[in-house]
Amino acid sequence: MDNCADKKIKPIIFCDFDGTITATDTLVKILDTFADKNWRDIEMRVKNGEIGSRISLVEEFNTFRGSQEAVEKILLDTISITDYFKDFLNFCALNKIEITILSGGFESFIKLIFSKFNINGVKYYANNILFKNNKAEIIYIDNNNGCNKCGHCKLEHITQARKNSYTHIIYIGDGTTDRCPITQCDIVFAKDSLARYCMRNQIPFIPWINFRDIKTYLCNLLSAN
Repeated sequence: MDNCADKKIKPIIFCDFDGTITATDTLVKILDTFADKNWRDIEMRVKNGEIGSRISLVEEFNTFRGSQEAVEKILLDTISITDYFKDFLNFCALNKIEITILSGGFESFIKLIFSKFNINGVKYYANNILFKNNKAEIIYIDNNNGCNKCGHCKLEHITQARKNSYTHIIYIGDGTTDRCPITQCDIVFAKDSLARYCMRNQIPFIPWINFRDIKTYLCNLLSAN
C-alpha cells in the first residue's frame, strides 16, 4: 500500500530539480545551445571547488545569446522528467509528506516544465533569469550572507526545517549545488556526481536510480516507525 505513514514521525523532503527531477539539466541544455563552449571550463572550476555557482552562473551567461522564446522552445522540446516522479508526488501527498524543490537553476524553467507535465501544487525555490536584447541577466533570490558559494542557499531551508521540528529531513540530489545541504540532513539520496562526492568525503547516502527506489525506501521507513 502507498499509504504507509506513521503519525509519530514528521518527515520533510527537499529535492533538487535539474538532473534529479529532469532527465536533462536545463542549464546545460541552454548553455550548450546559446553560449560559447568555454562555459564548461567555468563549470569545471565549480566542480573542483575553485569557485561557487554565485560567480559561475554570471560568467557562464556572459556569452549567452538567445531570446526567451527560443529558450522556452528548446526546453519544451527537449526536457522531460525522470521516471516515476509524478507517482512519487502522489505517494508524498497520500502520506502527508511535505516536499519542496530547491534549485540552483531558475524559477521560470521549473514553472515551464511543471506546466508541460501538468504538475501543480509543489513548492519550489530557485533563482530568476531575465531576458533582454538576446542576453540574460541572473537574479539571485538570496543575499550573500557572507558566503559566495551559491546564489540560492539550499542550506538555509534545511536549517529552517530543523527549527520547525521535523523528525526526518530527507534530501534528494545529484550535483554540485547539493553538497552543502546534504551535510545537515538525516537521510540523503544521491546519484551521479553527488554520490561520488559522498563517497570521497565519507558522507552516508543511499544510492538511487529512479523515484520508485526512493518511494520503496520511504514506505519501509514509515512502516517501521
